[in-house]
Amino acid sequence: MKILIIAAHPDDEVLGCGATAARLAKEGHTVTPVIICENASVRYGKNMQTYLEDCAIKSAQILGISKPILLGMPDQKLDTYSALEMAQLLEKVIMEFQPGVVFTHHGGDLNKDHQVLFEATLVAARPTPTNGVRTVFTYETVSSTEWATPDYYPKFNPNTFYDITGTLELKLRAFSQYITELREYPHPRSLEALELRAKDWGARVGMRAAEAFQLIRSLI
Repeated sequence: MKILIIAAHPDDEVLGCGATAARLAKEGHTVTPVIICENASVRYGKNMQTYLEDCAIKSAQILGISKPILLGMPDQKLDTYSALEMAQLLEKVIMEFQPGVVFTHHGGDLNKDHQVLFEATLVAARPTPTNGVRTVFTYETVSSTEWATPDYYPKFNPNTFYDITGTLELKLRAFSQYITELREYPHPRSLEALELRAKDWGARVGMRAAEAFQLIRSLI
């Protein structure tokens, strides 16, 4: 099975479903992350773009998944493109890779780039006779999903849980490659917080560790 992870920024692919991606790759599936934005110019300057791209490549190697596709679009500016432009961009990616399963951002995230990609993914992966996407999941991105108050944003309501007991350590090692994105505990992007998050989701469903997803659609 071909699986596509659509991520706005380098590190989102690891935060959202890194351990699940590693598990699926171990099971023999082809897992390819597509990272839309460069995530450097707004916070660090363009000279950091190559560094973050290298981090994405190294993290993918640790997870055992395919080399990431890096589109290099401007960070925090996806809402300056039309909905049609973004949908056509993802349609082109989906047409090229022909995935059966797509993981993408939750539509209620505080980050605007995440919202744009969620909406564009729904259009690009719409169920038509010629579209091979059978299943669409959304994932949480810590320090974005949980910071969006449900009074104003759609709440992340996971209904699918992947047991990542055997691959959580790979996720933590992969995220460690993003040195500029690491934070000290109790920040949600600290290694300790990521581990606790996985164990918390796991404990809710009788697993030692889990990643949580909201199933948007599955065609059986």
